[in-house]
Amino acid sequence: MNTEDLITAVKEAFGQYPEDVLGPIKMADEAFGWLHEVFVSIQREVEDENFAARIVKLASAGAYLADGIGSYCGAEHATMWQKLQEAGVIPPDRRQLD
Repeated sequence: MNTEDLITAVKEAFGQYPEDVLGPIKMADEAFGWLHEVFVSIQREVEDENFAARIVKLASAGAYLADGIGSYCGAEHATMWQKLQEAGVIPPDRRQLD
């Protein structure tokens, strides 16, 4: 299958250009990064005070989950982008938006 056929197949399957198909994964990566920062900020804000230990634990758990899922999404996005470039669907000189 040539590059144009691959691009056409992706557009037909997803209704978008290949690099746009990966957009939601990149957005999830960024969103989880922000959530991680929110939870870490809450955790730091309450850990030296007389707040309930539950708040500290919840903030810690939220930060852990957001960081883990965000890292996973970021790695998946990078892997998929690279595979699309290797297949010739995305030009090798096209860079990801940050």
